[in-house]
Amino acid sequence: MTQFVSDEFWSLVVPELPKHRRSPKGGAPRKDDRRCLEGIMFVLRGGIAWRLLPREFGISSSTCWRRFQEWSKAGVWDRVHKHLLEALAEAKAVNTDRVIIDSASVRALFGGEHTGPNPTDRSKNGCKRHIICDANGIPLVIQTGPANQRDEELLKPMLKEFPHLPDKKGKKRTKPKAIQGDRAYGFVWIIKLVVGMLIASLLAVRGSPHGSGLGKTRYVVERTMSWFSNYRRLKLCYERTGIHFRAFHVLAACDICSRRLSDQSG
Repeated sequence: MTQFVSDEFWSLVVPELPKHRRSPKGGAPRKDDRRCLEGIMFVLRGGIAWRLLPREFGISSSTCWRRFQEWSKAGVWDRVHKHLLEALAEAKAVNTDRVIIDSASVRALFGGEHTGPNPTDRSKNGCKRHIICDANGIPLVIQTGPANQRDEELLKPMLKEFPHLPDKKGKKRTKPKAIQGDRAYGFVWIIKLVVGMLIASLLAVRGSPHGSGLGKTRYVVERTMSWFSNYRRLKLCYERTGIHFRAFHVLAACDICSRRLSDQSG
């Protein structure tokens, strides 16, 4: 069977897993954590329902689901993502001189508090993924929300979550030098907010004519969005809670970063 979790990726995940205490009442031995992660990655990439997880994994679908729920609640994916970004920064593969922000909407099949009427899809239930990537397209900050949430509302909280990474000179940076985005973010008050945070604004101003040429450098975030779409579980929102919808996105970001790190070391 194809290996969905590399040894390098697994070595970063293991230290972040919550410690398991065996019940004093006994019971069956705990199923192998790596096999569970393999099953979770299979669901993420294949977009299948949990109950359709192949028996070849040797792990039941309910066990994989419970492990995903447990690890998502414990914040495992966010910590692994942080470690991967730090490793990429040390390899000088991250460029935070300029970052790009964008969002994309997907339809939500089962509704839930994390969904909302999509104004671009006849008000059908939907979710939205929000991404800040570096100048090379590496996902730095991931958030999700309802489809009717305005893009600019998440810009400030996402910048506050910006990872503290060393730049090419080794100096730790807590914010990017510049942020780029389309007209959805180009409100005057947003631009003032960004400048007030001592970040150069490359946000397209609302109402400005097309043809500024910024799209020639902003395309990287659209490419990053397409990378997330390669994970079929993210093509639509199948999750009934926002925690799990975002958890799958952060896990996908971990996989993207892990592959990029592998390319750097290779």
